[in-house]
Amino acid sequence: MELNKVNLEEFKTIFQYIIENNKRLVEVGKIPTAISLEADSGIGKTSTILQIAEELNMGFIKLNLSQCEELGDLIGFPIKEYYVCSDEGECQWVSSDLLAYYLQNGYKVQNLTRMSYAPPTWMPKEDNENGCILLLDDYSRALPMFLQATMELIDRGEYISWKLPKNCTIVLTSNPDNGDYNVSTMDNAQKTRYINFEIDFDVNVWARWAETDKLDSRAINFALLYPEIFEKEGNVQKINPRSYVTFCNAISGLKDWSTSANLAMILNIAKGCFTSKENIVGNLFTTFIANKLDKLIAPKDMLFEPWDTVKTKIKSCVYDSNGYRPDIASVLSTRLLNYSLLYFGEKGAKTEVVQDRLLEFINSPEPLLTEDLLFHLIKTITTKFSGRANKLIMNPKIRAKILQNYNFIIWN
Repeated sequence: MELNKVNLEEFKTIFQYIIENNKRLVEVGKIPTAISLEADSGIGKTSTILQIAEELNMGFIKLNLSQCEELGDLIGFPIKEYYVCSDEGECQWVSSDLLAYYLQNGYKVQNLTRMSYAPPTWMPKEDNENGCILLLDDYSRALPMFLQATMELIDRGEYISWKLPKNCTIVLTSNPDNGDYNVSTMDNAQKTRYINFEIDFDVNVWARWAETDKLDSRAINFALLYPEIFEKEGNVQKINPRSYVTFCNAISGLKDWSTSANLAMILNIAKGCFTSKENIVGNLFTTFIANKLDKLIAPKDMLFEPWDTVKTKIKSCVYDSNGYRPDIASVLSTRLLNYSLLYFGEKGAKTEVVQDRLLEFINSPEPLLTEDLLFHLIKTITTKFSGRANKLIMNPKIRAKILQNYNFIIWN
């Protein structure tokens, strides 16, 4: 990962803090902090923001600024307002479409009028008690007049005559201004109105998301085995993550990838999904399938099939005529970790079954996953779910390894 960049999991932690801190700022009369995500297309910016909103049960408003054609779509349209007062001296501004109602109820028009802005149609009718997220998507692709209009919205959470709902955090998403995208350059007057985070693609973070999204298991294995397909050469990205997901979904209906007909179909679909003339993904899939790596044991099976069956299947995956395959072991370990984290996070999950299986991995006389892979897997689970992983924490081998690791950090 490049310096000064964060991955999407790191960003989620930061953003969840910002949301809570914004509530505190609002309570003391201060303006909430706006956030900007800058990253290559297809990396998962928008879906991550939506996921956070759903996890926190917040309201979610998404405006794609690159698709807005009229300024009124963003800020509302001008309306004429009249100043009316009741006989009891209660006075207020009302719009022209409500004037007749107020006149029928005893209000009188005063000699004052003004032009104002009606709240835009995207504004929620009522507040969400958990707050809301206003996502201004493709911010840097907006026309200049929209960028100018959003400055006050970002800076103060309001626009002339209307305000955003209480505890509303504004999030901007954009592509980098590096010559690869048709975007506007932001000046300091705009940049200083929000905190900007540059997001870097992390295949392990992507794999955790893919596990959650129930992407084809074989496609996840392929991405973990060939992470270089997502890397850049110069300023050109080999494979866009969004395009890869589209490709994975397109081929997920092919049950057996190894048949000549299905392999030809995969190669041709790859040509339509990716711009590479060399058909990088299609050709790598040929190698992947030829080595039967599409038939690696699934993480669910690693946890819940009988241990003797699991041992045999994993051994056939990680050992070949040349010896131990650390690359395959790493893929299986990552899949096992991600699936275990999802399982531990479910309400009512029988976590003891998972802990017992992980202990069987540790106690296996023939190493199936290396000690380092197993320790990382278990350390992650016990750190994230310390209250639900007591059996792992209390195991002597694991406690000794944790202590050994702690002493290494202290002395180094």
